[in-house]
Amino acid sequence: METPEKNMVNAGIIFMFTAWLQGQMSDLIIFKNNPNLISDFVKNPARVPPEFHSIRVSYWEKQFGPVKNEFKESFSDILTDDEKKDVEELYHLRNMIAHAHVSVGRDYMLYRPFGGERREQKLIDDLQLQPIDDQSDPMVLKIELWREDRFKHANDLIERLEQVTLKKVADSIGVPHSRIR
Repeated sequence: METPEKNMVNAGIIFMFTAWLQGQMSDLIIFKNNPNLISDFVKNPARVPPEFHSIRVSYWEKQFGPVKNEFKESFSDILTDDEKKDVEELYHLRNMIAHAHVSVGRDYMLYRPFGGERREQKLIDDLQLQPIDDQSDPMVLKIELWREDRFKHANDLIERLEQVTLKKVADSIGVPHSRIR
């Protein structure tokens, strides 16, 4: 596979995992806000209770950012600072992929952060980006998920969030993590 195609395939894999994690975060928010739904959900794995389904579908309509913010707020008492940073990094990674300029004629995709200088600075701070010589103005980021180190970093982030953070949150509210995976 050529490098541009590998970059797109890897970006697609990472993007779908971010959608998967968003669904888990949504389910956990719903159960936190509606603990009365947990028992029926847990005891009958073959059927999703109608009341839960109705709320769940409304979360499918939400963008990642609002779900991320609600998740961090709902579980702020048990999330560590590092876990909150991981959630923010996942958000940025998802946005970078979702809004990238893609070409099969080059080995990378390009992303321009949106929202002005304040949001650009938040991205720089959250991802701990270092300026490079001859930096473009406005800033543009290269996405090189064909590189093993970059792809591994994204996979490690997803694995850590899913297997540690989301499991911990699920356990804290009495939902078996395996039921929302």
